[in-house]
Amino acid sequence: MVALYYNMDSTVLFESVVYRKELPEYVDSLNKITNDYLHKARKQAKESIYAREKKYGVRIGDHGMSYHSHGKLYQDKRIADFEMLIRSTARNILETQGFDVSGHQLDYTEMWVQQFADHGGGHHETHVHWDNHISGFYFLKCSDRTSVPVFHDPRAGRMMLNLPIKDHTKLCYAMERQIVRPKPGTLLMFNSYLPHEFKVDNGIDAFRFIHFNIKATPK
Repeated sequence: MVALYYNMDSTVLFESVVYRKELPEYVDSLNKITNDYLHKARKQAKESIYAREKKYGVRIGDHGMSYHSHGKLYQDKRIADFEMLIRSTARNILETQGFDVSGHQLDYTEMWVQQFADHGGGHHETHVHWDNHISGFYFLKCSDRTSVPVFHDPRAGRMMLNLPIKDHTKLCYAMERQIVRPKPGTLLMFNSYLPHEFKVDNGIDAFRFIHFNIKATPK
C-alpha cells in the first residue's frame, strides 16, 4: 500500500518578530557618554564585591556581576537624538503590526546601560518586561567571544508538545529558542512579551549594551 500525503497551503499566524538595524554611527558617542555612568556603577559595586569576598573568604572579584546605570538614561540630553529615534521606531513597529496607537503616547519606562563583569559570569536568566509594549537593546561593546541574547518561543502551550529537532543549525518552526549574534552598533527591538536571556559571558572581551522598555499609554 502506497502512503500518500498532501502538500498543504499554509498561513503563518501569531508571529514573534525581532527587528534588527545596524547603526554604528552612535557607538563612539554613546560609549563615551556611558563611560560616566559605568564609572559610577563600578565605584558603587566595590563595597558589594568586598563584602562577598569577606563572607566566602575567596578572591573572586566581580565574577557573575554586572555594572549598570539608573533606569532613566533617556533623560540625558546628550542622547536626545538617539532616544527620539528609538521611540519613533517603536511607534512605527506597533503601527506596522496593526495596532492603532493614534490615541496613545509612547514613553520610556526604563533605559539603562549595562556592562558584564570583567572576570566573567555575567548573564541574565530568561524573563519578560511586563507592563511594556516594546523592548530592545543597542550593543556598544561585543564580539564573537562575548555573551549573546537568546530569544524564546513565548507560547507556553507548545512546551508540552516539544519533539526532537532534526538540525539545530537551521532556523525552523520546531525551534523553541534562537540566538541572535550582535556586533557593535546593532539595534534589536521586539514586543516586550517575548522571553529573552543573555548567555553566560566568559569575561574575555567587554560586553556593553543599552537596554530600554517603552510603554504605550492612552493620551
